[in-house]
Amino acid sequence: MNTIARIALALGITLAGSSAAAAQERARTTVALEADAISFFIGGYSGIVNVSFANKLLIAAGSGRYDVPAFLLEGDESYDEARWKATSTSVQVLRVGYRFNGPGSNGPVVGAIALSQNWRLQSEATGGETRFRPLSVGLTAGYYQHIGRHFYVYPTVAFTRNRVVSGTTSVDGMAYKVERWGPNGSLHAGWELRR
Repeated sequence: MNTIARIALALGITLAGSSAAAAQERARTTVALEADAISFFIGGYSGIVNVSFANKLLIAAGSGRYDVPAFLLEGDESYDEARWKATSTSVQVLRVGYRFNGPGSNGPVVGAIALSQNWRLQSEATGGETRFRPLSVGLTAGYYQHIGRHFYVYPTVAFTRNRVVSGTTSVDGMAYKVERWGPNGSLHAGWELRR
């Protein structure tokens, strides 16, 4: 065997070994703490625990709160009369998904999402208010992008079926309409640790 063939063989064995080691490293379960970064800019906060398993299954659960942005309320038919102001005083989220490239890796995710919220809706025009709880269930997709070994950003979009399960969306005879179907999005940032 000539020198070039020996070098090629040694290089091939080295690359195969490092690829196998990298695959084993990626296959480990990871645990991450993350937050929806957008919530901090709209008067709120969030915290999420995210576990990604070696089989590429992801389970995340968390909680938070936020002030509903005005542009989301202004599209309501009663907005001009009511001058709505709303706060999601608490939101609980559960995501179950599939990480195509496995835990600890950059790449796409698809899955299901459930959101349970408690809203306080106020009419600035009348001073009246109400409380209600919408439940949203649907599909979600996102993309993990690591910046360094542990820190990542995870932009997501979701399309959900929304239903008010308790309370009323009316204030002083003016009704706020919770859309039956709707999109939403978030920008998560987290710190992922390999176990």
